[in-house]
Amino acid sequence: MIVAVVLSAFASFLAVGLFLAVARRTRLLDRPGHRSSHTRPTPTGAGLALILALGATALAVGFEPAIPRLGAEAFAAEFRFLLGGALALSLLGLWDDARGVPALWRLLAQLLCAMGLVLTLPVPQPGLMALFVLALTWTMNAFNFMDGSDGMAGFQTVISGVFLAFLFHLSGDSGLMLASLAVAASALGFLPWNWPPARCFMGDAGSVPLGWLIGGLCLVGLVRDSVSWPAAILVLAVFHVDAGLTLLRRVGSGERWYTAHRTHVYQKLLAQGWTHGKVLLTYAILNVVIVAPALVFSGLAPRWGWAGPAAALMALVITWCVASLKLGERP
Repeated sequence: MIVAVVLSAFASFLAVGLFLAVARRTRLLDRPGHRSSHTRPTPTGAGLALILALGATALAVGFEPAIPRLGAEAFAAEFRFLLGGALALSLLGLWDDARGVPALWRLLAQLLCAMGLVLTLPVPQPGLMALFVLALTWTMNAFNFMDGSDGMAGFQTVISGVFLAFLFHLSGDSGLMLASLAVAASALGFLPWNWPPARCFMGDAGSVPLGWLIGGLCLVGLVRDSVSWPAAILVLAVFHVDAGLTLLRRVGSGERWYTAHRTHVYQKLLAQGWTHGKVLLTYAILNVVIVAPALVFSGLAPRWGWAGPAAALMALVITWCVASLKLGERP
């Protein structure tokens, strides 16, 4: 397990460094625009290197029930499908980063991947299948919406992967625990390149696949009864609350909610003059102070059900509303 985690981080760090050199030579750059939080052209699309490094690690370690080749544990068998979907989404994202892909085509690809995963899982009710497809598609887009500040999506992947690994450890699911740690480690290997001030961006080639991987691991955990519903909802609660409430506010105010904007709380903070590092620290604190204790409580005291997670979600919603009022915008 240690070998797999170290290999994931190291391979990701090297792969992103190589990709950065290629992106500079080919002029694959994210140029500042009216929605941008950066001020100079920056290489983008490095998420593909992260995903390729993670896939190489998984091939080296192996999947259940195959005999592990490098580690003492093997990845959960479902992780093979998750990696395939992540690669497909990453390639589409790179195309979007380089030339642009219509939003409808991106959404259709996400829905197809989500439906493909759900159909491979033993989900008995059609209603639950539809819920899983919609939840996973939303998670991919929420991750993409929140990937607008240096280090944000990468750090959230690290902490969400660690959260999931803790929950899978409690349930004794070593295959999913290893997969979660590998995803977290790959994002950790990417962070030195994306830490404020960022030298490169993951782009849609990274944000959408990472949302797919974290969301997919949650769904697989639910189906395998390795994680509870309250805990699964909490794992990405910080991203879901900011992205979800911002969307609801835009719909309620009659805005064109499907168009690009800069009204997420983290974007407003940047517009107020906050540094990327300060914004990242703020969201990290929310994860550590609000989400982590609720997850520990939920994992160690499952008989209390929704008590801890509900309190954490309420705290995040109140925090979002207070921040919106402070920033001069009605929640």
